[in-house]
Amino acid sequence: MDKQQALIVQEVRRPLVLAARPIPEPRGNQVLVKIIAAGSMIHAPIKEISVSGRDRGLFIEKSLPHGILANDIAGIVSKTGPDVTRFSVGNRIVGQSNVLTGGPDQAGLQQFCILDAEYAARIPGHMSFDEATTIPVNAIASFVALFSESGLHLTPRFLGHESDYSNGAIVIIGGGSNSGKFAIQFARLAGFGKIVVTARLRDDNGQSLRELGATHVIDREAADVEEQIRALVGDELVYAFDAVNGPNADGISHQLALSLLSSTKKGSLATLVRGEADPAIAATKAAGDRHPELAARFWRELPGWIENGQFKPLEFEVIEGLDVVKVNDLLDGYRDGRAVAKTQVHPDHGGYISEAR
Repeated sequence: MDKQQALIVQEVRRPLVLAARPIPEPRGNQVLVKIIAAGSMIHAPIKEISVSGRDRGLFIEKSLPHGILANDIAGIVSKTGPDVTRFSVGNRIVGQSNVLTGGPDQAGLQQFCILDAEYAARIPGHMSFDEATTIPVNAIASFVALFSESGLHLTPRFLGHESDYSNGAIVIIGGGSNSGKFAIQFARLAGFGKIVVTARLRDDNGQSLRELGATHVIDREAADVEEQIRALVGDELVYAFDAVNGPNADGISHQLALSLLSSTKKGSLATLVRGEADPAIAATKAAGDRHPELAARFWRELPGWIENGQFKPLEFEVIEGLDVVKVNDLLDGYRDGRAVAKTQVHPDHGGYISEAR
């Protein structure tokens, strides 16, 4: 059996190790991908709490001692399952792995992995593998938050609906986060007249977020952040998305977004991090609905958005090869509260290990 190199989680809260494991075989509507870039090794930051597969066992606990991290995959189709019709060997694709059902065979810190064809898309010629790898997890999280019935349930024209949001407003809390940046772009595609975001203002004074589509950028550390946003939206706001906040020490979260929603109109708040709202605030707001995921629609539409220049990737840094020291240091930095950049890993394709059959 042919084998490959992989970075493996053998035990929670212990460093990854470099080891050999089998190259999986695609079945049904699956493809085998030779991985060029892999990302999203770190999951769901909840304020200062470090939550990753290595340090908390998130998503991979059932796979131990053979857990593998990274859910965003870009690479070249090496083999197809018998039911695949969307892709051919040699295609450049990007996709989101499903480690919950596919286990380590569908993770990125290795040379080859399996992807489900319905959750992948071709990479347009002008986009690099690294740029494509910044998209899946963060973008689809915002896509579902804004357009599913379990989120804001927006029904914009760019998805074939009739709603016109040109006179409306949306507030995005955490617009400078990875998912927040994609939420801004989706809000722009939906046609919102006002896209108000909060973010930590840096040297560009919010210009990079305006380039993504934000109409107003508010310093999240300003003492009067709520007042500034209220001056823009009044008591008319019915759509808010909180991309970053989770429960605080009192178990209360999302207070700013809830406070901004209209007290006289039915409003909806979508969040990425679960937490209980302040009941005194929530009692004055109307709740939204819940409904299914939109993953398949996202993957069908993604290439067109990129080709039309409507969708931009995130910034990133790179680790060359399956460098166990550098990857563990990256995860240590996240665990210890250091500033950690979005980082892609380029698995070493110098060859694979072949065992006697």
